[in-house]
Amino acid sequence: MEKDEFTSLLHVSPALTNDMLTKALSEWFHTDVVFTHWEYVSDTGKGDSYLSELIRIRIHGNSEGNPYHVQVILKNIPKNACRRLTYRSEEFFQNEINFYQKILPTLLKFQSKKNVTDPFTNYTKLFLADTDGLNGVICLEDAGLENFGSAVRQEGIDLDHCKVTFKALAKYHALSFALRDQEPETFNRLSDAIFETYYDPRLWTWYGKFWHRVCGIAIDAVEKEYPNSIYEEKIKEFAVPETYEDMIRAVRDKTNGVISHGDCWTNNFLYKYQDGGPIDAKLIDFQLTRCASPVLDVSFVISACTEQELRSKHYDELLEYYYELLSKQIRELGSDPNKLYSWETFMEEVKKYSYFGLAFSFESTPFIILAPEDAVNMEMEGDKKMNIDDFWQLPPFKTKAGRLREANNVVHCVDRGYI
Repeated sequence: MEKDEFTSLLHVSPALTNDMLTKALSEWFHTDVVFTHWEYVSDTGKGDSYLSELIRIRIHGNSEGNPYHVQVILKNIPKNACRRLTYRSEEFFQNEINFYQKILPTLLKFQSKKNVTDPFTNYTKLFLADTDGLNGVICLEDAGLENFGSAVRQEGIDLDHCKVTFKALAKYHALSFALRDQEPETFNRLSDAIFETYYDPRLWTWYGKFWHRVCGIAIDAVEKEYPNSIYEEKIKEFAVPETYEDMIRAVRDKTNGVISHGDCWTNNFLYKYQDGGPIDAKLIDFQLTRCASPVLDVSFVISACTEQELRSKHYDELLEYYYELLSKQIRELGSDPNKLYSWETFMEEVKKYSYFGLAFSFESTPFIILAPEDAVNMEMEGDKKMNIDDFWQLPPFKTKAGRLREANNVVHCVDRGYI
């Protein structure tokens, strides 16, 4: 790039005017800071995002001769019209912007009034966000500066990773339970501020062909690894369009609804390490956020992020760990977990909704195990909306390890009586 190109970000997004950047810098540093220039730091990993374009940059400013800068992850609606329309980027961006501008500040304000021992801080701070439906951008602090980084997507996370993940989710979910109990009107406004971006009757024409594809991949994995078994029988009964309808009903069940994360696969957790082990986690990417049972998040972590060996040893322990932290946090926020969401109710919903994580894993597992060099090419030609199945043409798993990653999710749910 020419030097002059670093004095403006308009070529990255028309939403990123110099005035907007000046305003964001001033709010970030709590003093008048004028945007001066930006610098490129790095791209993110290939295959780490399918709905957005990501880049890591530093944004520089000046205040009375003193330099300031902030390093951010810039998430941009794809410029390619075909990609933007095919993946419905505008909807996902709007939902995430609503989360960062409306949901999260309200939850944090509620928490700030309480005397909580270990408050929810497991998020990345918003630098700026804006969208007009066509040009959308979200800039979040770069958590890498705090030594947070991604786990290896292709590998299942271990017990320590699971525990810091469930701890982050428990603290997050607890805010919704307590807010709904103490300020129901406020909670209802939050619920109304977000919308379903994945499981809705209006989206079947968008998702149906791809659902058929990923169901076929899951069936193929079980047929090859557990032929002529109860698992093969059950997956063929389960991997059908009617299950998508069940998922629609699940995301609409607000009985014990929280503002959930919605997309709990490995890419959307960042971990901080000490002495080689994870000590903390942050949640990122709230494009699928919804109001629904917390078990939808819990079950997706289990199916998307863990492997059978860990589940066989620690599954019950992890459920107890999550619930213990959830109930402790609800209590410290000033509500009674036994009345709001008892252990018995939680386990009833685990039984009722753990199929959700399995069904979601039909899509996530093929993407999770892809090596970066095999990630789906997101370069699309033309300016017309296409069907996602035309681009996400995932083949059956090539390796035994890949097949087992999915087939064992089925084994887990069948053995537990979830399907």
